[in-house]
Amino acid sequence: MIGACTNHHDPDMWFPETQLSVGRPSRKAHQDMVERAITAMNICQTCPVRAKCLELGMREENIEHGIWGGMLAGDRIILARSRRSGTIREQALAFAEGVKAWQTIG
Repeated sequence: MIGACTNHHDPDMWFPETQLSVGRPSRKAHQDMVERAITAMNICQTCPVRAKCLELGMREENIEHGIWGGMLAGDRIILARSRRSGTIREQALAFAEGVKAWQTIG
């Protein structure tokens, strides 16, 4: 099986942060980046290799870049931190904080 992103016409969609120019992006550039990231994450939702992709995205060399398994870099970093904490409740709270932070972008 191959990922839904493999044959997509715009593979850079899964790395929206590389689309930004130096300095603070314009409102339009920021909105375009957010829309592309949402589109990429929606495509990931139906991907047959999503779990494997997320596993690869959790690797040290990938965790800070791109969308892997339908998750942004920041979400994967929070997930990695929550895995180090002891309880399921702590993990859920840490992950919820990341989701809440993502929802405020835009």
